[in-house]
Amino acid sequence: MQVLQGKNLLRIKETNQSAILRMIYYYGPISRSDIAQRLELTLPTITTNINKMLGEGLIKETFIRGKAPNPSGRRAHPLYINQQACYFGGVELKNTNWSVCVTDFGGRILASAEGVCPDGDYDNFIWQIGRDFTACLAESGKKLEELCGIGISLPGLVDREKGILKINSRYRWIERDVCSDFARLTGYQGKITLENNAIARGLSAQLFNWDEVENGKSFAYLVVSAGIACPLFLNTSSYRGSVVDAGEAGHMVLDPHGRLCICGNHGCLEAYASEYAIINDCKKEMEQGRAGILREISKERQELTIADIVQAQEAGDLDVCRIVENAIYMLGIAATNIINFAGPDIMLVDCQLFKNASNRQLFLDYTQSSRGNPVHFKYFKTTLSFVDSDRFIGALGAAAVAIDEKLEIVM
Repeated sequence: MQVLQGKNLLRIKETNQSAILRMIYYYGPISRSDIAQRLELTLPTITTNINKMLGEGLIKETFIRGKAPNPSGRRAHPLYINQQACYFGGVELKNTNWSVCVTDFGGRILASAEGVCPDGDYDNFIWQIGRDFTACLAESGKKLEELCGIGISLPGLVDREKGILKINSRYRWIERDVCSDFARLTGYQGKITLENNAIARGLSAQLFNWDEVENGKSFAYLVVSAGIACPLFLNTSSYRGSVVDAGEAGHMVLDPHGRLCICGNHGCLEAYASEYAIINDCKKEMEQGRAGILREISKERQELTIADIVQAQEAGDLDVCRIVENAIYMLGIAATNIINFAGPDIMLVDCQLFKNASNRQLFLDYTQSSRGNPVHFKYFKTTLSFVDSDRFIGALGAAAVAIDEKLEIVM
C-alpha cells in the first residue's frame, strides 16, 4: 500500500486515508501503532484519520480487558471494519448464466439470486438481471439509496472508466454501455463499476480471503469457465486490479496446427480446456453412441453441464475420463507456462473440474512432478491452491469490485 508525501495536500490526505482503511480491512483488528509502523506514518496522522473514520462509522474499535496502557498512557483499542457501515451489490454474467447478490462491507451475502438466459441476447440478459437484482435487494431488506456501490463483472474486454463492455467475442457484444443500461433498469443513481469477471474474482480473494494470499508478493488467479483467464495481482503495490489486465490465458497457443478457436487462431488453450470445449467434446461422444453413463445422467436435462460431466467421470465413464484428463493436461501446460514466465508466489485455481479430488491431484502431478512429465515448473516455488467455489462466487467477486472502489475513495 502506498502513502504519499509532497505538496498536494488533498491528494496526500486521500491516499493516506485509503491506505489506512485498507490496512484495517486486511489486518483488523489492528492497533494504531501497528498501522503507523506498517505504513511509516506518524501516530498523529494515523489518529486524525482514524477519528474521522470512527465518526463516519466506517470502522470500530474494541476494548481488550486487562490490556496494559501504551506509552502515551492510553489503553490500546484495536480497530476493525464496521461491516454494517456500507452495503453493496454484485452482478456477474458468465456463459448463459447470471448471478446477483447484496453484501455488507465485509462481503457477507445478505441475499442472492441466479438465472439463465440461453439465447445470449444482450437486452434480454440486462432486463432479467435488472429485474431480479431489484427483487434480491428487497429480499435483503435494503434500499437502493443504502447501497454504497454496485459492481458488475462479465467476460471480455471492458473499459472500467466509462463502464462500457468493449467486446465479448462469444456473444459478439460490442460497445455495450452496461453500467448506464443497468442504472436505467434499476433506478440506481450511485456508483456502478464494471470489471472483467476474472479480475473481479481475484479481487474477491484479495479482500475476503486475505489469509490465503497475504504471504505472497504476487498471486495469479486462474479461472476456467467458458473462457480461460489468469490475471496477476501484486500484494506490495498500491495498484488496483491485475497488472496484466484480464490475462487472456485462454488464447495461449499450444498447437499452431490444432483446433480452430473462437478467436480465429488454431490450437488455443480455450479450444481444448474451456468448459465449452469439454462440454462439446462430451456431446460429440454421446452423439456417436459413446459416453453411456453421461447419456444416462443427462437424459432429463436440457443442457449438459460440467457438474454432469464430473459426475459421469466419478461413475467410471471412460470416454468422459479421457476428455477430462486431456483438458487437465492442457491446463497443466498452461499453468506451468504462466508460472515459468511470471513466477507468482501463489496461484489460485478456480475451476469446476477440481471439485473432484482426483482431478486436483492429476493437475498437481502435471505441474509439480517431473515423473515422466515434460511440463512441470522448475524454477519457482509457487504454491498452488484450489478455490472452493460456490454458485455465487462470481456475484461476490463483482461486489468485491464495488467494495474495492469504496476502499480507494474514502472521502
